[in-house]
Amino acid sequence: SSLSSCMQFSIRRPTLPSAETHPEERLYRRLDVTTWLRHLNHNGQVEEEYKLRKAIFFGGIDPSIRGEVWPFLLHYYSCDSSSQEREAWRLQKRSEYHHIQQRRSHSDFWRKVQFTVDKDVVRTDRSNHFFRGENTPMCVLLNYAVFNPEMGYCQGMSDLVAPLLTEVQDESDTFWCFVGLMENTIFISSPRDEDMERQLMYLRELLRLMLPRFHQHLTQLGEDGLQLLFCHRWLLLCFKREFPDTEALRMWEACWAHYQVPSLHQHTHSNIMLYMALVYTEQHHHVVHGIGIHRGTLSCCT
Repeated sequence: SSLSSCMQFSIRRPTLPSAETHPEERLYRRLDVTTWLRHLNHNGQVEEEYKLRKAIFFGGIDPSIRGEVWPFLLHYYSCDSSSQEREAWRLQKRSEYHHIQQRRSHSDFWRKVQFTVDKDVVRTDRSNHFFRGENTPMCVLLNYAVFNPEMGYCQGMSDLVAPLLTEVQDESDTFWCFVGLMENTIFISSPRDEDMERQLMYLRELLRLMLPRFHQHLTQLGEDGLQLLFCHRWLLLCFKREFPDTEALRMWEACWAHYQVPSLHQHTHSNIMLYMALVYTEQHHHVVHGIGIHRGTLSCCT
């Protein structure tokens, strides 16, 4: 039972006392189509961008307009662009995407990563009706490997691109949103090993300061204990598999909003996920104490 209890997180305190919440926490409702249109002028440019990001940070985005709003948050569209300029931009980027696809079709490079992508894609969001037909993130991921051969394809990318494709529902637009996601390190960590290790280093220090007894326990277990295998997936996928989609995407949007930080400053968003990892480690650390540190067993808790 202790193993099964850590397979999925639950909210232990759905309502916090006002003393523990931000004073503006309940002042903003979810961004709906009416409110969104109020932020667009007659040319389609976003006005009062700061207020828009603040509203998204506190209230999230209605699912019906995610496909329209996410490209702005993921640096595909500029908030200063007009509707006409965005349409011209889409055509230009669609042409670029077509050229990338052609490069892939005339290259052996993509074949080296296709096997790995194949394995991951079939395991991604299998319960989502959108992916039960011919819609898969396969082409987006293979084309990204050609577009950015230095990074190529890393395990976990399929989980990051799948929600984008589900909401944006256009392959070219999804690709460029994913490029923005990777280039701006909007998530806590890219799938690269060096980025993951840096975030684990921060989390180890948080554990040492905030949960010293548990940190001591991990230290006594040796090198394997401090690898923090139980939380790799939390950080890599930003809790996507630990929460239902509605809650997970709500957290993503809060990070993407870049509220009260410069648009290229990632540390606040890293802190959000690192402190979440700290909280859930505190809630479930008794499980790690109980089952030991065997690699195969511990991975079952992710």
